[in-house]
Amino acid sequence: MSAAVGLAGCGGSGGDGGDGSDSDGSDGSDGSDGSDGSDGSDGSDGSDGSDGSDGGTVPEVDADAATNWDNYSVTELVVDEAMMSLDVAPDGRVFYITKGALFGAEGNTGTANVGYIYPDSGDTGTALELPVGTFEEDGGQGITFDPNFEENGWVYIFYVPPEGELEDPDNPYMLVSRFTMEDDTIDPESETEILRIPHQRETCCHVGGYLEFDNDGNLFITTGDDTNPFESSGYSPLDGRDGRKNFDARRTAGNTADLRGSILRITPEDDGSYSIPDDNLFTEANGYADEIDQDLVQPEIYVLGCRNPYTISFDDESGNLFLADYGPDAGSWDPERGPVGIVEYRQICEAHNAGWPFSRGYNYPYRRYDFENEESGQPYWPQNLTNDSPNNDGLTDLPPVQPADIWYPRSWEGYLEAPDWVDMPVPGERSFPELPAGGAPMAGPRYRYNESFGEGALNPYFDGKQFIMEWGTNYIKYVTYNDDGSVEFGDFLPDEEFQSPNDMAVGADGRLFLQTYGPPWAGEESKVYMIEYEG
Repeated sequence: MSAAVGLAGCGGSGGDGGDGSDSDGSDGSDGSDGSDGSDGSDGSDGSDGSDGSDGGTVPEVDADAATNWDNYSVTELVVDEAMMSLDVAPDGRVFYITKGALFGAEGNTGTANVGYIYPDSGDTGTALELPVGTFEEDGGQGITFDPNFEENGWVYIFYVPPEGELEDPDNPYMLVSRFTMEDDTIDPESETEILRIPHQRETCCHVGGYLEFDNDGNLFITTGDDTNPFESSGYSPLDGRDGRKNFDARRTAGNTADLRGSILRITPEDDGSYSIPDDNLFTEANGYADEIDQDLVQPEIYVLGCRNPYTISFDDESGNLFLADYGPDAGSWDPERGPVGIVEYRQICEAHNAGWPFSRGYNYPYRRYDFENEESGQPYWPQNLTNDSPNNDGLTDLPPVQPADIWYPRSWEGYLEAPDWVDMPVPGERSFPELPAGGAPMAGPRYRYNESFGEGALNPYFDGKQFIMEWGTNYIKYVTYNDDGSVEFGDFLPDEEFQSPNDMAVGADGRLFLQTYGPPWAGEESKVYMIEYEG
């Protein structure tokens, strides 16, 4: 296991990443567009309570046994095509949703399957076949269960409806809908639309689409920036030219009036409507009544400024949300454009601005860039941030950006090549070289041991530890949060070959369930595994 210090987390220990502001305090706008996994510890997670955890009662643990990977069994439960997310019902059944078609498949429609698994018997089946639009990254995306599922049978699904079912084909959208399940069947006629999210279908990319409930019945919904990243040289897509709005993430992730590129938080009501928590980012309680009336802000937004927040996980004990946000493709810094591609993990306990497309990681800013004349302007300083896009119909002045808690780049060599105008951290102090370079982070659950867990549950050594995965480099790790705000990383089942792990959940009995995407170009299909500790 290896350690890195400086986790900002929810204890307020993180700095602002350097404001870099110029002498007059403005944002500088010129108007242009711009190991083996064992650490031999005593098994505590080192929590100092700053995240709201009370620790609970955890029995004596054996760290050596817990990190002896011969003590684990991995059982393949099901194979399917293009699985996107999974969840475990309160009764122990495992459910997953498929995309509906492979990435790059011909045609724009498909059928997303909601599959179920009885992990002990091995019985599997299909609970729902759902017509979906499958253009580029579209399709079935997310699934979760109502907090009162055992009483009402409600299941929430995030998907992209096919074009033939749109009320107005010129204004496409993504859907979060509620369905009713009876036994092993989800009734398609029971669908109740909860939320429509704008969505362009002219070009790729970034849908998001993960769903998760918190302890108070609030539903978190992730949305991607719905912006093509492939014509910005791997840097931030800030193209303000006419006819290029889908290449400008300032119109979505940087736009307070748009639901995309964000984590949304709503409270679904029994009648199919929803209410808004008062402590979302842009609410009347936070002083935005006039801006709401003028359609300058969306009160559903909890975290603004995400790129492609594919996965999240909620920790029932601390009340914190853990986010993984995909990063752009640049392999090095460009003094005229901005940072190397950086991915982010965030431990979220309050509404904030995450910064995309203006900054990444430890608030490393991008520069304004005129795509027409290929000229750079001033950096987007994250503490004095304005959205100057011609495609912005929200607020011009944005909330200051909160830096990520953990991040890593496409290239560590490229990461250290920052230009002089960047207030770069000391390597090892505010960066995490223990994590391999990559671009596709996945948020797993924070494990909470319970003495009521049955056979197969993880060793209590893992109590309080957070699981993370990497879709592109195929690893699973666990994160230990320490008293001093630092984190440590350990490898989990390093000898197993999991192809593109993309979701993980803990069952009611403490066993782990892992989903892999297993892309066909790697010779694999999607799979769900059950992971049991037998030490």
